[in-house]
Amino acid sequence: MRLETVANTQVLYEKNPSRIINIQILTDIGSSDEGKEEYGVAHFLEHMFFKGTSTRNAKRINRDADLIGAKLNAWTWHDHTNYHISVLQENFEKGFELLSDIYLNATFPQDEFEKERTVILSEMRRYDDDPGSYLSDRAVEKFCENGLAHKVIGTENSVKSLTRDTLMQFKNRFYGGDNVLLSIVGDVEWDTVKHVIGKYFKNHSCERPSRLATSQYRQGFFELKKAEIQESQYQLLYPALPYKHPKAAIQGLMVSVLGGNASALLFERIREELGLCYGIYSRVYHFEAFNFVEISTGCSEKDLGTLHGEVLQIIDKFKKELIDEERLEMVKASILSSFYMGLESSSGLNSFLAMSYLHGETGEFVKNRIREIKAITREDILQLAEETFSAHPFHAQLIAEK
Repeated sequence: MRLETVANTQVLYEKNPSRIINIQILTDIGSSDEGKEEYGVAHFLEHMFFKGTSTRNAKRINRDADLIGAKLNAWTWHDHTNYHISVLQENFEKGFELLSDIYLNATFPQDEFEKERTVILSEMRRYDDDPGSYLSDRAVEKFCENGLAHKVIGTENSVKSLTRDTLMQFKNRFYGGDNVLLSIVGDVEWDTVKHVIGKYFKNHSCERPSRLATSQYRQGFFELKKAEIQESQYQLLYPALPYKHPKAAIQGLMVSVLGGNASALLFERIREELGLCYGIYSRVYHFEAFNFVEISTGCSEKDLGTLHGEVLQIIDKFKKELIDEERLEMVKASILSSFYMGLESSSGLNSFLAMSYLHGETGEFVKNRIREIKAITREDILQLAEETFSAHPFHAQLIAEK
């Protein structure tokens, strides 16, 4: 892996044997950097980058991507945005030029702005039609006291009130300078990468956002009701360690032991033995301003109480007893297998390297991660289970409105 400054921009580069080259432009800005009156602006801005440049309209952007067989997209998250394209090796320069044009030369036409507002409201309704997303968005926002876990997409009222000027002010404040990382992975030579960046990418200085303080967390019970749902939803949230904490990798593996796959403790008991739900899983989420462990599933409303009691019993036992060696071996094998599979593609490797860098990691990211996973012991798991689950949880559920 190589890290260098080219055209006043931090560039991460890794050469692999894949003929598919993945290019990412990451901005260290997300929804948590929005003011209350701006909720949804980072996500709205992401949409508008694709609505036309000084030389391409929205239709031309899509057609130029398809002409070279490129996969072009973007996402917005709480603490970063990512604009990315995957192209064949022989189309690297064309793909880089297209992505750079979108990122640097977007014009944000007013007529497209009004159309995209309707599109985003449609996207919002689609998320809210999914019961799991409906509960999760609202539960996490309630769980985090600092107010920075609000929905990335914003609210209906905030999206309706956003203006083009608000988007432009947000973009001009944050989209440039040290907030930008160019990350490129694929079978392309470094000299070619430098030449193409110098030819097409022009960075400019921008304001660095204030660093976000880590949230305090609520505990207790939170219930929502929604009409016309068939399956109730269940969530249990606990505070998690920050990404760079020395024990974060142990906590991640511990959470996988609890609910990472079909041989995890929660799945074996609640799905296989009791048949209370189709699947139940636990995950860790890391953001700059908040970190949490989530246990989630859906089940019949009449079974919510039984399910909750069983989850708490499993956690209580998990805090007190060492897991057996076979279970630890299964989880390590599963995590390492998934990790290696992700690294096989240029996009997977690029995403891992870029996010490791944005999270402040140093050294050899891949080797460090493998070494951390292999070194974890059963005693480590027991200690982190006790530390993590000694906190009082935030219990959320969604039931049908009668």
